[in-house]
Amino acid sequence: MKFIFHIGTGKTGSSSIQFTLKNGQEALRAAGVRYLGVILEHAENLHPWQYFGGNGKLHVLGEAEGARQVAEVLRATVEAARRAGHHTLIWSSESFFDRPEKALPGLQALVDDGVDVRIVAYLRNHASWSRSAYLQWGIRHKTLPGRIRPFREYVAARRPLFFAKLRRYADAFPGKLTVRNFDRCGDVVADFLKVAGLEPLQLAPARENTTAGDAELLLRALFNGQFKEPTLPVAFNRAAYRHVRDAATPAGFLSALLPTEGDLAEVRSMTQDDAAEMNRLLAEQGQPPLVFDASTRPGAVDRQRLLLMLASVALRQAARIADLEAWHANEGRRAT
Repeated sequence: MKFIFHIGTGKTGSSSIQFTLKNGQEALRAAGVRYLGVILEHAENLHPWQYFGGNGKLHVLGEAEGARQVAEVLRATVEAARRAGHHTLIWSSESFFDRPEKALPGLQALVDDGVDVRIVAYLRNHASWSRSAYLQWGIRHKTLPGRIRPFREYVAARRPLFFAKLRRYADAFPGKLTVRNFDRCGDVVADFLKVAGLEPLQLAPARENTTAGDAELLLRALFNGQFKEPTLPVAFNRAAYRHVRDAATPAGFLSALLPTEGDLAEVRSMTQDDAAEMNRLLAEQGQPPLVFDASTRPGAVDRQRLLLMLASVALRQAARIADLEAWHANEGRRAT
């Protein structure tokens, strides 16, 4: 029995890998492979946190109890897989990259039971990773309280260091950690399927969490900046464009938030030791080294697209207001 645990890192195509595996579950099972989901939602269901989005419920449990529950699910799933004649299990969850405590004991128990546990991680150069992370968790999903932080402040609060976290898995499973260079692997979904031995299945690749255009980023930044508390993307999606505060120019507002080449150079400086260790890991497995990328996207905003988006919202809101006014007028006539 082979157990593949894909731990990310985040912002290296993890969602696309996960949706590809989820959408291909029928073909996987026919080939003797079972995909267990992000939070073991497709494993043997034993606990209330086993649903997509249930990570928080598991991570708030005490370390010992959370580890016990995960181990219970993993062992029951392996037993069910053996009965069903499955030979490979795949779990993909980047949330355990930073917090492996509840996963490691259960995985080590599987090793004791004779399961071949393998860990897979994709590594990305620190500069491009931090920029992508900022767009996702600094703007699109505002995870820090207060105003929208410019890139420089965000990365100072969340310094991108990975090697110590990778080493916990390397130490726990000697010789079983596979690292891949995200910057050089091309199509990450195709690369993962090859690493996992699933290439012959020709699963249809899914593409998730693609980077938003500048016009959308601008509107999300303006929207999320209204709230002191962290704000999920769904809030913008539900109440889109309800309030937009003035900015000197769209490009100026966006440029003040996004990283400069100097900002990215600082990321390289603060992470050079971590990069050296990760490059050593990559070299040991015949992978090319991480390459520092100081390129920055221009702060230009497609004004025609922005204008069309705002006009569409304004007309949609006007229609809703007209409906509300008509409803109130009818209620008023009934009252009299």
